[in-house]
Amino acid sequence: MPNNTSERQWSIVAPNRFIRATRDSGYRNTASAVSELVDNAIQAGARNIDIHIEKTTSNPPIEISVVDDGCGMDPFTLRQALRFGGSSRFNDRSGLGRFGMGLPNSSLSQARHVTVTSWRKISTKRTTKQNVLGSGNYLQTYLDVDEIVDGRTSEVPAPCKVAPPRLARKTPSGTAVHWTQCDRLDFRRVDTICRHLTQDLSQRFRFFVQSGTNIRVNNSPIQPFDPLFLQIPSKHSATQYGDDIVYTVSSNPNDRDSPTGTVRVIFVELPVAAWVCLSNEEKRERRIVGNAGTSVVRADREVDYGWYFFGAKRKENYDDWWRCEVHFDPILDEAFGLTHTKQQIKPQRYLLDALCTDLEATARILSARARKAHAALEKKRPIRLSESIVSTRSAILEPLPAVGRSRSAGKISYKIEVAPLEPGSFFSFERKRDEFVLTLDPDHAFYREFYAPLSASFGGKRTQSIVELILFSAVRGEATMSKKERAVVSRFRTKWGETLETLLGD
Repeated sequence: MPNNTSERQWSIVAPNRFIRATRDSGYRNTASAVSELVDNAIQAGARNIDIHIEKTTSNPPIEISVVDDGCGMDPFTLRQALRFGGSSRFNDRSGLGRFGMGLPNSSLSQARHVTVTSWRKISTKRTTKQNVLGSGNYLQTYLDVDEIVDGRTSEVPAPCKVAPPRLARKTPSGTAVHWTQCDRLDFRRVDTICRHLTQDLSQRFRFFVQSGTNIRVNNSPIQPFDPLFLQIPSKHSATQYGDDIVYTVSSNPNDRDSPTGTVRVIFVELPVAAWVCLSNEEKRERRIVGNAGTSVVRADREVDYGWYFFGAKRKENYDDWWRCEVHFDPILDEAFGLTHTKQQIKPQRYLLDALCTDLEATARILSARARKAHAALEKKRPIRLSESIVSTRSAILEPLPAVGRSRSAGKISYKIEVAPLEPGSFFSFERKRDEFVLTLDPDHAFYREFYAPLSASFGGKRTQSIVELILFSAVRGEATMSKKERAVVSRFRTKWGETLETLLGD
């Protein structure tokens, strides 16, 4: 009969190594990890979910708690909940989770110690003078990374009775998850963590919040954010483009008898004429710019957001002005390649084949419509002083090389645009046959800390024009260089921007 040493030696999982590897698995950020706990609360029927981020005297100093008023857990379920794969709903597609990995995996990805306390309504049934399945008691157990790594713990400790958690609401049932020794949080400041949590959860769980689920971050209720701007209270909300596109997709194309699921696609156009005049700060605050892409939603919960299903179409600035939302049935988890962390998809080829042709064509139409709308408004925009100066005096400067099929540069108009650029660069340029465009990145520290405030300061307009002429001079000089020289200068421009971002940034 094997002894304990041989059992550990040949066990399927080496606990001390497994737990360290698991801490690195799959979560993009703290908000994604907290979302797993919100999923569990919603699955338990919670209507109130409170997330608390506190600074303590411990090291590391920040602790996070998620408290809900769901149905709570009995001793067996509570102990199972902290096992990897120990869910009582394993592979159940009726809710938000399937694999029973969320609670332990998300918790230990951020903290070295997690404590779970749960309580249930008092049962009217009695067995040996005690409430059935521990109802009416506050039961608690935990996982500790150091105890597992050191070999002091090989199983989830049996739940024990405790006093009500300090942050728990006075509800008949519920669960409180408490993270301590949080050594892997994204940020070190409580207010920064709260801000990012609020922003991410307001979009990820928008349908649940709209339906009455209350989610609070440090006692502040989050408001649902709809990236399609269909639900915002404004006369200038987005407009749906066309009807919903509905597909019926097989869960397994190699099995004729496999079940099928529905994929529903929605496209919207943002009101260019109404919103283009907003300041860049307002556009970023409202999440208008830099947010192009597809919201992928499973069972009313957003599981990913990115540039999906648009085939060969590359993302461009005009794509900020339309959105796409894809809803799919949980039976299609494998088709979408949904990871167990519910924060990323990896669509299968047969799904891409089914969707991409239509979605790419629609994306190109909407991009062209946004470009046309901007062009019409651009004709009405007053010319900047710097644009006028460089357009007038370019004739006495070194001629620019011809582009395209034209043998001569001809008369060129100069203009400035504000749009997100590749990370690092705070300015760039694009040379067309009869147009020279200088682009400034509104997300760069140079723009936020120096360029943008100039327009609001006394005499700032003149200084702003001088800055624009300096940048026009730089990119115009770059445009006269050979291809090899431009490649070197382009790399320098990126390095310059990265250094400037670091020196000017928070």
